Amino acid sequence: MENEEKTTLDFGSIDFTPAWARKDAGVTVGRAVRDAAEKGDDRPDARRGFRDASRPAPRGGGMQGQRDFRKQPQGARRERAPRETAERFRGEIRVLPEPKALGTIIRKLQQDSHAYKLKDLAYFLLDNPSSVLLRITPAKDETAKRFFQCRACGFAATDEAEIAAHACQAHLADYYDAVEEDCEPPKGDFPCVAKCGVTGVLLGPPNFHGFASAIRETMRRNSIKMSEQEYRSRIVMVHDKEAVEEWRAKAVKKTSYVAKGAGEGAAKLTREQAEGEFRRTMAPSLVDSPKVLAIPADAAASSQIPGLRRAAAEAIENERRSPAGMCFALRGAFHHRKMHFFRANDARGQEFATGVELKEFDSAHAIPELAKVAEFVAEHPCASSAEIAPDDETRKRLDWLVSTGHVVAFTNGVYSKVEKYPKYGPHWRKTWAAGAKPAESNAGDAKPSESAPEAVAEPPEANVEAPAVNVETPAVDTEEKKEEPKNETSDQLAE
Repeated sequence: MENEEKTTLDFGSIDFTPAWARKDAGVTVGRAVRDAAEKGDDRPDARRGFRDASRPAPRGGGMQGQRDFRKQPQGARRERAPRETAERFRGEIRVLPEPKALGTIIRKLQQDSHAYKLKDLAYFLLDNPSSVLLRITPAKDETAKRFFQCRACGFAATDEAEIAAHACQAHLADYYDAVEEDCEPPKGDFPCVAKCGVTGVLLGPPNFHGFASAIRETMRRNSIKMSEQEYRSRIVMVHDKEAVEEWRAKAVKKTSYVAKGAGEGAAKLTREQAEGEFRRTMAPSLVDSPKVLAIPADAAASSQIPGLRRAAAEAIENERRSPAGMCFALRGAFHHRKMHFFRANDARGQEFATGVELKEFDSAHAIPELAKVAEFVAEHPCASSAEIAPDDETRKRLDWLVSTGHVVAFTNGVYSKVEKYPKYGPHWRKTWAAGAKPAESNAGDAKPSESAPEAVAEPPEANVEAPAVNVETPAVDTEEKKEEPKNETSDQLAE
């Protein structure tokens, strides 16, 4: 141990700088390449100086796991296109119910006596893009950006020429009738005929007077989304007499356009003439330039405004995660139309909306038959109609209690007593479901109470049928999804 020498470490002699960052890195690599060349080692790794030339080269002659592009023919290497950064729309997007869809739901709630979960209604709208309206406000530093919108269908653009072309393409048929007539085959000497490179349709000879019109008509009918110049680059010229004669035989029809309601003797226009007249007279009334854009979600999905489609999809996806904006809009619209709201179980429970004003039932001053049904509902919260009403007569009394607001009918088919926070959820059934018995019907020997007011008398049969229309419950609350019965009539609400 005494003779054992101590080893000292000199950290100052070690350079921890990576090879690529050293000042002499290029010299070192270059020297390794020259040394390999002098030794006659022509392997790729040796020439590059990345590894010891004396070690066997990896399989394939190049770097392990990578391709050796030098072995490919000249021009075979594919250049990677630069990644395009999609322009993002900068502004605020609010998700709202579309007015017509909202009116349909309000009318349904006014005609129905069931209590609808507000979130169910919000998801019902979000599942239908045509029922969602996006209110789009550009950022403050982009106020100079102008929106142009078609009043007929909601299509939007930032270019006035683009919106005018859309109006002409989509709504010309609303103002002009297309009339197809027979005509004589084209005459003349045509050495070749143009063929569409996309659809294979014969367009006609390039020296034919209707060649340009045939190109635009083919692009319109086949919904070809490219510029006319790009489309012309794909046209193929066929120098074949049989092809020319085939085109001549088919060119025996021409289409003229007549203004709707013009009557007999109206001027027949070509497509170009009809479009020109439409742009001068009709298009200005169809195009609007709003500062704040209100566009249906399905129209935003096909918009050509840079970044709008992506921003609209993200806004709807965020709303689906938590439909606070849609619920806020529905709550305001329902309140304006005198709808009624309540929360189930407690002050933080789920919110429901109904078209019926809820009021507690006074069993002491009601006829026994109605009182018995109301008491059964109070003692058996969240019971089904089969458990409450085993026969038709009891069912009519239950429907009357629901229609007058004395019993809460939920869209999943259960009923509860009217109170400050009506009971909702399968856990309320556990206390009585095991030994529950249906309510008994005593329609034959029951007598109305002497003190029963006229307003609580038994209703006539014609006014007791209440339609049961439910909304399909989307997967929002995971706890309720496991236990609550499935709502099966969202299609009826859509009707």
